[in-house]
Amino acid sequence: MSDNYPVPAEVVRKNGMRGFFGSAGGLGLIIFTRLATMPVIGWIIGGVLIAGGVVGLLRKDRSDKFSNALFIAAGALGLGTIIFPDAMGFLGLIGGLGLIGYGVVSFVKFFKGLKSRS
Repeated sequence: MSDNYPVPAEVVRKNGMRGFFGSAGGLGLIIFTRLATMPVIGWIIGGVLIAGGVVGLLRKDRSDKFSNALFIAAGALGLGTIIFPDAMGFLGLIGGLGLIGYGVVSFVKFFKGLKSRS
């Protein structure tokens, strides 16, 4: 986007939300990964997340299919620590850092958009 024209408010708002939730999701994924690598706690959390995701997918309201699929994937990550604890911890860390990076890039776009509107 050009610096000469103000960025639409909807785009600025969208970048701010992406920045916040991307960063928070990345931090949450890193914390979840650290918890999931603990032997029994990770198995319990993984099982609960998979069960919650499956129940969400079986409901009549299918508006949250993507978030339920993410619950199932996070649960699989937690249960995967039974077999490959180090690999799952590494994948969770890389995913969390990627989400935090996405959040930071979105925050930069957000602040540029705010600056162009002033």
